[in-house]
Amino acid sequence: MTPRQFYYANSKERVEQVAKDAGTTFANFYQIAIARGSVGRGLAERLCKATEGVISELEALYPERYESLGEIQQAS
Repeated sequence: MTPRQFYYANSKERVEQVAKDAGTTFANFYQIAIARGSVGRGLAERLCKATEGVISELEALYPERYESLGEIQQAS
């Protein structure tokens, strides 16, 4: 699951907790998920751990490879 998919599939409280557990802020996670902000390798690893593998490191680093064209256009 990409960060965008995770954002839309979970409550704000859950997303806030994952962001905190990953050592970032809700605002930064929102930027990553919605505005296609970049994710470094360290944050990708921490997001994977914080979600117990729901977001994989590869999905965090390369979300465009794991989302359909419809998902990408819909969120723009």
